[in-house]
Amino acid sequence: MLSLEELDKSHLKIDFLFIDDNITAESSLLLDNFGKSNSTNDSAVTIYRDLKSMDEYICTEETHHWNESLVWKVANFKNIIIEQTLRKNYDYLLLIDSDIVIHPKTLLQLLKAQKDIISNIFWTKYDRNQQLELPQVWLRDFYDQVPRQRGEVLNNEEKVKRWRQFMQQLRQPGVYEVGGLGACTLISRRALEMGVNFKPITNLSFWGEDRHFCIRAVVLGLTLYVDTHYPAYHIYRESELLNLADYKSKNQELSNKVIQNVKRAIEMLGTYHDKQRSQEWQSLFTKKSKARLLPLLEKNDQKNLKQNITITITASDFLIEENHNFQKVRFTIIKKGTQDGKSFFEQLESFVIVLPDEKGDWLIDTLVVEDILE
Repeated sequence: MLSLEELDKSHLKIDFLFIDDNITAESSLLLDNFGKSNSTNDSAVTIYRDLKSMDEYICTEETHHWNESLVWKVANFKNIIIEQTLRKNYDYLLLIDSDIVIHPKTLLQLLKAQKDIISNIFWTKYDRNQQLELPQVWLRDFYDQVPRQRGEVLNNEEKVKRWRQFMQQLRQPGVYEVGGLGACTLISRRALEMGVNFKPITNLSFWGEDRHFCIRAVVLGLTLYVDTHYPAYHIYRESELLNLADYKSKNQELSNKVIQNVKRAIEMLGTYHDKQRSQEWQSLFTKKSKARLLPLLEKNDQKNLKQNITITITASDFLIEENHNFQKVRFTIIKKGTQDGKSFFEQLESFVIVLPDEKGDWLIDTLVVEDILE
């Protein structure tokens, strides 16, 4: 619930609806406290109770123990939420399982994709002896993650090769079409009005309400997507709570450090006062980008001097698209200055690519030079 409180809700009106199916009073109390803390004129918190059944959902360090009754109980909960979303005319519904912790930028990123159905990716070791984490998305059938054409027959070697390529793709920030998804999904009102829901498809034997939702969606003509920019954290077993603080601190520390570096670099690079600019920007760029920039700056400074130009640049509204190997940082540039005594103002959107160096610092490697210097 803390990750819901920490969501970036810029320019959005968000209400919360919880299904309280807890078997412990402490958990229900947490929901009550969340409601008291987050119920405002701009945000309503609703908690549905008296939905409990005799089925107990058992989670161990080994796995989660589901049965048919539990699956369709959860499906009914989700359908209740869909009904409320339609009845109260919301634009979108974000369904999140209770064991998912999301990045603060998740909702904005999912909305930015402009898809009718899109899940935020997370990775899980469903068996504690499993060597690799697996995503909660797949391409077809029950959990097939091997790209192939209809009717295409592959040998085992080719299956492994294509599966690895798909896993590698999902590790890269982007939006990708998939055949199945769940657990952390944004659904548009358009999709809901078309009839997507979690009711069982009676002539389908696949286990799990998400599969029935996904198949129904595709039959209705909708396409499913996954967004991999901000992977969520899945608390699949209690022991994984120990790593939650690391997940959150890494998100925060990395984001803050990258943003600070980019802001300093862009503002020092672009600001030109008293016939000079700060040279400190060079410590925040890779050798390759510095080699490209220096001759351009010399030419730009000559123009500024000749035309009596002064410029102040401010960078703000940062959005980081995260990756293990690089970061793409989008931001807004505001240029204010004078040219031959006349004032000018310009605002535009730009981006940079930052790479880690051997010391772990993040340096700008790629930028749209024209956005800064022209």
